[in-house]
Amino acid sequence: MAGTGPEPGQGYLGTGRSLWLAYALLLAAGLGAILVNLLQVLDSKQLYLREADKANANLAYSIAQHAQESIKEADIVLSGMVDLLERGENSPEAFNQLLTTYKQRTPQLAGAFVYDAQGRWLHYTNPPPTADANNFDRAYFQHHLHSVSRDTEVSNPIRSRSTGEWVLPVSRRFDDRDGHFAGVVLATIRVDHFRQFYKLFDIGQQGSVLIAMNDGTIIYRRPEKGGDTGDSILGSHMFQSDLKRSPVGLGASISVLDGVDRVYAYRALDHFPLVVSVSLSRQEVLAEWGRKAVVVACLVAVLVLALILVGGSLVARLRKRIVAAQSIALENRELQHLAHRDSLTGISNRRQFDHALRTEFHRAATVGTPLALVMIDVDHFKSFNDRYGHQAGDVCLKAVSDVLRRFKVRAGDTVARYGGEEFVVLLPHTDPAGARLVAERIRQAVQEQGLVHSGNPAGVVTVSVGVHSMVPEDTEQPERLLELADAALYLAKSGGRNRVCMAQPVV
Repeated sequence: MAGTGPEPGQGYLGTGRSLWLAYALLLAAGLGAILVNLLQVLDSKQLYLREADKANANLAYSIAQHAQESIKEADIVLSGMVDLLERGENSPEAFNQLLTTYKQRTPQLAGAFVYDAQGRWLHYTNPPPTADANNFDRAYFQHHLHSVSRDTEVSNPIRSRSTGEWVLPVSRRFDDRDGHFAGVVLATIRVDHFRQFYKLFDIGQQGSVLIAMNDGTIIYRRPEKGGDTGDSILGSHMFQSDLKRSPVGLGASISVLDGVDRVYAYRALDHFPLVVSVSLSRQEVLAEWGRKAVVVACLVAVLVLALILVGGSLVARLRKRIVAAQSIALENRELQHLAHRDSLTGISNRRQFDHALRTEFHRAATVGTPLALVMIDVDHFKSFNDRYGHQAGDVCLKAVSDVLRRFKVRAGDTVARYGGEEFVVLLPHTDPAGARLVAERIRQAVQEQGLVHSGNPAGVVTVSVGVHSMVPEDTEQPERLLELADAALYLAKSGGRNRVCMAQPVV
């Protein structure tokens, strides 16, 4: 009879838990280092993006100021022209000389012109393309013809009829002495003026600088590939969303022109219908951050690996000591358990099974969980012994027990030799469907061993299996489970053997 002290190896349980705790601490330390590094890397990523936003915003402000000043200088020229015309000082020679002076002092101007009420060229810095040239059809002329406003009009970019280059028209109307429409004065700003200014800025390989009308018409865009003067980007996120919320702001989107993912700053001009934006490629903005992130990640990985290797080595030593101690404990336990083992098969004997049945039956009744019993009988075993001898019979029983041992996957399961050629498998927490599945797998596995038995119709050793699962009542005895499983086994044997039967429900 076993002693009342703790089971062998139980004294090392606390040490085993300490071992797992040490592993957990090593893992937590490594994960903690990785998490801290990840948070730092993500924070530095946002810092790079914030710096890009700041640079974009400053550059957008500078470009907006440049555009505004360029248009204001042209407007000053127009104001002087209107004043002279409405005072009647419009001598052709003197006026043309004055326009030439204006153009020379304002290098962004492509030309300065005066058209009468019918659109004919009166004064100009650049000669008309033909003797009968007329600008009555131009959008800016039609605007002033049908509007009494004296404000400066900035129109969409056009091709100049005198030079053929792209220009931005800036125009005003002038009246006669009676206040009626007398014509239009025009100053054209060369689009190349913006090109020359924007090429000075470092915006990376995939950045862009844009000046456009507030209806989305491009005046100039760098890079020029993918967005030419006169094209429209009204469908872009900036025009569809950002500008509707605020005239100044930051954004991020994929370009509708070239598909590049960019972060940008935009600004609408204060007094003119123009918008400027500056954008940088997100990939280029984060390129340096990516390189640094890789370096930091590698350093952290090396430190974590070193921590794991050193800590793992210490834990491994402790583990070896525990394994050695547990090996001794297991040997002692094995000696104690020999008394409960079947001497032929090495699995539990009838005595051990009876003890396990009483224990699990009481536990299942208390908790209210199912308990299943699988009873196995080797088919035509007497015939096998008579034909092949008792030594072969012992080999057959060992082979069956080996199959059962493989199907004992849980600590609470009990596999035992019940007597002679009968075996049992006790399965706690197993409902009828689960028990039948285990039984069928056992039957199939025994047959698949292919142990020759010419006295069996199948030609190999097979088993009949009876199964019953129940949730015991407090008033019931363990023998009830045995009776029902044995009855199921009888059904399997009487039904032709090599099959699994469940106990018939009690009516």
